[in-house]
Amino acid sequence: MSEVDQQQQPSLEQLEQENPEEAQKVKEQAELADRLSHLIDTALERLDPMLKMIRKHIETEDAKNEDDRDEEGLVNSVRPLLEEATKVLNETQGAIKGADPDGKIAEQAKRNQHDHKATPEEQRLAESLKKLTEEVVGTIDWAKDKLQGMPHANKDLGPLFDAFSQPLFQIISGIGLLLNGVLELLGNLLDGIGLGGLLRGVLSAVGLDKILKGVGLGKWISKGDKK
Repeated sequence: MSEVDQQQQPSLEQLEQENPEEAQKVKEQAELADRLSHLIDTALERLDPMLKMIRKHIETEDAKNEDDRDEEGLVNSVRPLLEEATKVLNETQGAIKGADPDGKIAEQAKRNQHDHKATPEEQRLAESLKKLTEEVVGTIDWAKDKLQGMPHANKDLGPLFDAFSQPLFQIISGIGLLLNGVLELLGNLLDGIGLGGLLRGVLSAVGLDKILKGVGLGKWISKGDKK
């Protein structure tokens, strides 16, 4: 942030004196970002043991000779874990949808889309979303690669891994619509670990890029159009 930006962006204390209404909006957005961070961090804590078990089951089977593998047993072990992990993400998505029930904060975000500066709370939320994306997408990519040599398990588990990714991107887009400073922060973080293109591609594939561009979130999404 330049010196000019720092001078133009008053502290919350200054804002409370100069524009109490705007200060209240900033507080509400910061509180919402905190609540959403807690939801994401809780989801990560719940997912961590499941993802570790999924990896362990697949690693164990992958290490066996091809003739000794029990692909049906692998499917039976991994399927309930994947279904439970997907349920965690769906529950998280539902909680995010309920975080702004009257749509007031989302409407504020649309109006402030051109001059909004990301708050520390939004930066922390973006970091939490990055971790969630890394864990979910990393596990999916790793598992699909390992399952290429196990056709039966791949046939049964592949669609479940695809389904596991869907609520993640709905979580990301839902938060982006509530707090429009977060998506670009997240995008830049994901670009740094090579996952930005994946996120852009998925958002585009499900039509969410058009919705997000419509509320002023197209700058980062459009990076992929220039390649």
